[in-house]
Amino acid sequence: MRSYDDFMTYMSGVISKNVSNEDERLRLEKIMLRLRDDQANIMIVGGTGVGKSSTINALFDTSDARVGVGVDPETINIDRYEMGNLVLWDTPGLGHGIKEDERHRKNIVNKLMERDSSGKHLLIDLVLVLVDASNRDMGTSYELIDLIINSYAHKDRIIIGLNQCDMAMKGRFWNFRENRPEPQLTDFLKQKVDSIKRRIRDTNKLDIEPVYYSAGYTDGKESQKPYNISRLFYLIVKNLKSQKAIMVALKKSRDRSNFERDDNNDGGAGYRRKTESSLLDKARDVVEYACEKIRDTFTAVTTTVSDVCSSIGSFFSSLW
Repeated sequence: MRSYDDFMTYMSGVISKNVSNEDERLRLEKIMLRLRDDQANIMIVGGTGVGKSSTINALFDTSDARVGVGVDPETINIDRYEMGNLVLWDTPGLGHGIKEDERHRKNIVNKLMERDSSGKHLLIDLVLVLVDASNRDMGTSYELIDLIINSYAHKDRIIIGLNQCDMAMKGRFWNFRENRPEPQLTDFLKQKVDSIKRRIRDTNKLDIEPVYYSAGYTDGKESQKPYNISRLFYLIVKNLKSQKAIMVALKKSRDRSNFERDDNNDGGAGYRRKTESSLLDKARDVVEYACEKIRDTFTAVTTTVSDVCSSIGSFFSSLW
């Protein structure tokens, strides 16, 4: 059961068994069908060379991704990765020249303000802003962060990731054998996180906790596995609403080694538990949302909510 369609079919079947009224069961099926056809849209922004593609590959199973480019002037420079119910929008970074940057800013803002097909909700569900952790000059990065914060209505769905944390001190104090930072580098990265967090709070009155990580790389025979991707993945799931988070979880990379090294130093167990707990909460939200739409049987159905969530707990565990 790796696809969102399979997951929703399973959820619908479990709930339907507890609805005796035929009309209400049909209404429930229609609700679940609408949820099944939904998509989670994540925008990824960052400067050239910040590692957007490597981050996408570390986080998600891109084996079935369909890549396309916008066909209208507002999105012509934005790449679209479609993986079933998960869509990633890869936007160009700033720093290409005054005219080029102005066009990119306009395209990003237009996409952030775009509505979904219903016209009721914003298309973009979450924005992941990527920053080069090794870059000392944060001017362009702050400009991009300010642009996102000032243009995006869902301030609580903005995540800032500091990629290439292994090169933050030009490769010094990175333990390549164990693929983790030494205490000196950890302290440096925490100071950088605090600096960015403080600047955002002072400028935009928001509390956003950036996460440092390394997306890893493969260069010929040499390769390095990701670091702290498990924390980044957890934050994405945590900040998305109900079914959107489940869509993302089902597209998680199947390479479990991508999620083994993080700042908990516990083989990824801590963030795995947090992610699973968050997903169970999201699944419960989906069940309760569907049940509330058939209020006459809501009392009877809610007795099965815990059973439903318990039965899918092992499924979420299998994603790891």
